[in-house]
Amino acid sequence: MSNEALRIFTWIVPRVNSTALTKCMTFVDDTVVWFEPYVSCHLNETYYNPEWKKGDPLVEKMKEGTLKAMKNPKVGEFFGGVMAEAAQHDNLIAQENFTHQWVKEQLESPESEKRFIFIKDPAYAIFDHLDSLPENVPTRHIFLIRHPREVYTSYKNIARNNIGVFTPKSWDECHAAKDMYYIPVPEFYQIQHKLWKHVQENLDTDAIVIDGHDLAKEPEAILPKLFEKLGIPFKESYLKWPADPETVYSSWRGSPITVILPSYTDLTSRAVSCTQFEAPMNPRGTHRPEWRITDEIKEYIEGAMPFYEEMYANRLT
Repeated sequence: MSNEALRIFTWIVPRVNSTALTKCMTFVDDTVVWFEPYVSCHLNETYYNPEWKKGDPLVEKMKEGTLKAMKNPKVGEFFGGVMAEAAQHDNLIAQENFTHQWVKEQLESPESEKRFIFIKDPAYAIFDHLDSLPENVPTRHIFLIRHPREVYTSYKNIARNNIGVFTPKSWDECHAAKDMYYIPVPEFYQIQHKLWKHVQENLDTDAIVIDGHDLAKEPEAILPKLFEKLGIPFKESYLKWPADPETVYSSWRGSPITVILPSYTDLTSRAVSCTQFEAPMNPRGTHRPEWRITDEIKEYIEGAMPFYEEMYANRLT
C-alpha cells in the first residue's frame, strides 16, 4: 500500500474557489485529477432520474422548465458544442457510467505512474454514500470552506444566470434552493460539517480545513503549508499556470456534464481559464452590494454560521 498513489479528497460547499485549486493541482508533478465524480452520480440519481420524486410539484416544475429550455435551438447548439468538445478527449467519461460503486472502483484502481490522485467534490454528493469511498488505499481529506454570506450570494448569482443558460432570471425571481431542487442548498454547511466530523473520527484524524478566502488572498502562504501536510514537494511555479482551458479538458477525469458544460457558462469559466489564484474583491464575510440578501439567503446564512465558525476555528493558517 505504501507504493499506492495518495488519494486526496477535497470536500466543498459551492463557490469556495475550489475549481481554481483544482486547476492548480493539474500542474503539480505526478498528479491526476478527478473532477466531481460523485456529483455526477448524484445527478444520475436525481436530475436525470425520471422516477426521482415523481409527482413532487417543485420537481415537476423544474422538469417542465428543462423541457421548455431544450426546445430552444440555442440550447441544442450549446449542448452540441459541449459534446463535440468532449468527443475529442479520452479522459472524459459518459455521464451514464457514473454510479457510486463504479466511482469507488475507479478510485481504488492502481495508478502506477502517479503519486497523487486529487478528487474534488461537494460534500453533499457523498454523505449518503459513505460506503462508496475507496477502501484499502491511502487517503487524505481536505475541507474547503468560505463564509456563508460570500457563498450564498455568489451561489444565487450563479443560479439565476445558469438555470436556463439563455434566459437568466432577475435577482428576486430566482430562489436559491427551489430553482435547483436536486441540490440541498439550505444544508450545504450542515452536511459538510457532518462529513468533517465523520472523517476525523473514522478516516483522517488530521483532516485539513482551508478557508477559500484565505487561499485566494494568500496562496503563497497557504499552499506550501497544505502541500507540507500532504507530503507534496512544493514549487513556486505551482502558484501560476497556463490559461488554456484545453489543458483542463484533456486531463481532468470526469463527465462532460461537470468538466466542460459549466466552463461554457460563468459557473466555472473564469476558474478554468485562470492563471493564478485571484485575490478576493471584498473582505471576508462581505459581498457585492448588488447581491442583496433576500429572505431565503438570510435564512441559509443564519443556519450555516455555527457549522462554518467551528470549522473556521480549525482552519489551516
